[in-house]
Amino acid sequence: MAITNKIKGRMTAAESDYKKSQAKDLFVKGFSLTNISEIIGVGVKTLSNWRELYGWDNEKELNSIRPSEIKKLILQYVLDIRDGKKPTHKADDLAKISAAWDRMDDDRKKAVHTMESFDGFSQFMIVMAGTSTGKKRDEILELLQAIRVFFDKYVNELVSND
Repeated sequence: MAITNKIKGRMTAAESDYKKSQAKDLFVKGFSLTNISEIIGVGVKTLSNWRELYGWDNEKELNSIRPSEIKKLILQYVLDIRDGKKPTHKADDLAKISAAWDRMDDDRKKAVHTMESFDGFSQFMIVMAGTSTGKKRDEILELLQAIRVFFDKYVNELVSND
């Protein structure tokens, strides 16, 4: 997919929609606007405008809870009881959260775990790019961009198999 319309230097509507979608996904997953800019080739100011206009911060907050955090909440509850402290959460609330996770189908669970793993891998690649210069840095970012397209297709396939 071409990044811009070569004559005007601006994105087509379809390209813009695609870039907005990609940028929001990365932002929600915790990437900085600077890193997103490098990955998808859109300016930081444009990304900042999209972030504000489309309420990405709220979506990021909603998607910030990971399965590992559910586990931590449950373990903290057990630790509090063991140490004679009053737990900060109700057992019933934790049970409901855990049950909701258990009811998710395996493909959705796989998608969540895959996204967590890929986020870690992407951060690793961005650090590698940040410590590299010139052609090597560009190669790493281009590789991450190319992999991202296939990753998104894979995750979409997992969650669409409901």
